Amino acid sequence: MHKPLALIPLTLLLPACVPTPGPQAPPAGELSVPPFPDARFALYLDPEALRQDLPTLPIPPAEAVRRGPLGFPLLLAFLGTAPTEGYGVRLGRVAQEGGTLRVEVRTWGPAGPKGKVRYTYPLDLKPIANLPPYPFELVFHTPEGQVLHRERVRPRVAPHGRSEEVGDPYGVVARWEEVYRDGPHLGRNLVRLHEEAFEVFYTPEGEGSRFYLDLPSWLFGGREDPSCSLTDRPPEVLVREVRGSLLEGNLTLRGAFVPLNRRYGLVHSPLPPEEVPERAYVACFYTAHDPRSEVLSPLVLDLYPARLLPREPRSVEVLRAEAGPTELFFQIRLHPLPREDVPLDLYTLDLPPLPGGERAAVFPYPGFDRDLTQPRYVLSLSGGQEGFFLWILAPEVHTFTLFARLVRCQGVEGGEVSALNPPSGAGCPSLPLAEAFYTHRGLLGPGGPLTLRLQFRSPEGWRSEPFSVTVP
Repeated sequence: MHKPLALIPLTLLLPACVPTPGPQAPPAGELSVPPFPDARFALYLDPEALRQDLPTLPIPPAEAVRRGPLGFPLLLAFLGTAPTEGYGVRLGRVAQEGGTLRVEVRTWGPAGPKGKVRYTYPLDLKPIANLPPYPFELVFHTPEGQVLHRERVRPRVAPHGRSEEVGDPYGVVARWEEVYRDGPHLGRNLVRLHEEAFEVFYTPEGEGSRFYLDLPSWLFGGREDPSCSLTDRPPEVLVREVRGSLLEGNLTLRGAFVPLNRRYGLVHSPLPPEEVPERAYVACFYTAHDPRSEVLSPLVLDLYPARLLPREPRSVEVLRAEAGPTELFFQIRLHPLPREDVPLDLYTLDLPPLPGGERAAVFPYPGFDRDLTQPRYVLSLSGGQEGFFLWILAPEVHTFTLFARLVRCQGVEGGEVSALNPPSGAGCPSLPLAEAFYTHRGLLGPGGPLTLRLQFRSPEGWRSEPFSVTVP
């Protein structure tokens, strides 16, 4: 049982945080500004895709989106959490260029500090009518051509239907089909090779390895978990030999059946790390429907090229570490995909001194105005016998977004410190985590940029390499 850390309820401060949906024109004299670290640019094909993604936004702009009205497909531009009024974002011209959908985005903001701190959430929504054929490239860019965000768009897979409809019919570069007879019944296999490619990670476990990756949302298609595994067998062999009842014996990697993202239980034949190849296929399989009683349910197998990358067990990979004016933004990856709740701490190394003998340290938390329940994991700032930690609860992925703010620590001479668990005689009050007027510069006072050296650690052995982030 984790004991929640006592903080001022953030809901009491929501009236000070105003979402600012567009469109609206930039005021005269305002400058183009870069997005804040928590900015979001996205295209939602249907209401379900939007519903699943809204918890990743701060609560005020998420509620503004929910209030609508909405049309789909829907473009969203969120500039990020702004420290004052005067910032804005507007979706402009949308153009198709071959297999690319290009969306112009205008941003603006004050040239310098403008009045008192008052968080705003510049946001614009725009339904569109026509899309290029799937899959297509989506590019958000400034009027000057600077790319703000790029992604590949494709609809969610269909877990049910006829063989040509089920699974992923998009981005296919080759296909194989086999019709066979099994006693009085006819069977059919369809194997499709796709241009989409994945990175799959693995770590040693016992006598074998664990394989995992964050599968893209379009692969879920309404199911709790896609049925995917790894194979190095050629597609032309799979289409002849794979049968539904013999799937695990034929869909193999170096002779072992290797299911992806297996959180519990071992693979049937452990595959040692030294025997893992560099290349393979992610194979996702589906059972199609055929109304004829003499025909077995067709098997559809979608193959995606994959690079297999080794990682150290219990390692924390820091993908992004950026400072906005109000929060530090982190995106981290845990290796392997966790089987259980993970307690994380964040150490500040080489503590910077502040006036009055205090030291600046970094306090991790789920974020201001943030939903604790994120897609496929939950965050909780809570404690137990071993101390207080930022807990990642019920993780079904291994990539996570975390936030932090600076705090003033007393009774710390230097070296390193955990603001969550300061040493005896020291204190790092957490009040800044609940302040709706907090900025890093407001806590630090005037001065130049401050570079902080940080490291994620856990009492359960998870650890990152030391990394740096600069606070403007």
